[in-house]
Amino acid sequence: MKRFTAISITLCVLSLTAFAQWMPQKDSDEARKQGADRINAAKVAFFTQQLDLTVDEAQKFWPVYNEYNKEVDAARDELRKANMIMNNPEKKADELRAALKSYSDSQKKEAQLTEQYINKLLKILPVEKVAKVFTAEEMFRMQLLYQFRQGAPGAPAAPGNNPGGNQNNNQNGGRRWAPWQQQQQSQPQSSK
Repeated sequence: MKRFTAISITLCVLSLTAFAQWMPQKDSDEARKQGADRINAAKVAFFTQQLDLTVDEAQKFWPVYNEYNKEVDAARDELRKANMIMNNPEKKADELRAALKSYSDSQKKEAQLTEQYINKLLKILPVEKVAKVFTAEEMFRMQLLYQFRQGAPGAPAAPGNNPGGNQNNNQNGGRRWAPWQQQQQSQPQSSK
């Protein structure tokens, strides 16, 4: 089991490193697909490590989780479409009402899907691991954002980031998660 966890952590670190260095020169479909594949590989490794999934649990978890993501993405697409309409000052009142309804319906749909899939996940994982699924999602998103902001030329710096300065601002009692905390903890200590 320790070997499986070590492999998962290694895959996660390598995938995130590759993602941080990957910046497509062209905004082509192939470049986007490669980027999405890298992110998905990093997500699998990250979740496997965070949730401490056994091989059997992983085989049952990923099909259910992928199905959930696919359905939630469809609901979020509708939400984005409604947002675009609502942010267009040229739209008429009836179009805005329809967009507001679609926006509300999309949020309800996402909440219903989350509840439905929590129940499905509880049938295959212990409640402690199901609870970690949603915190792992947020941590992964934050880590991707951090990696993007650190590696993307011209990208805005992460809030509170002081290049070359002290990055310990969140380590002592701060509430925000800081990806560098895990990196420092996972690196081997040098002997003196």
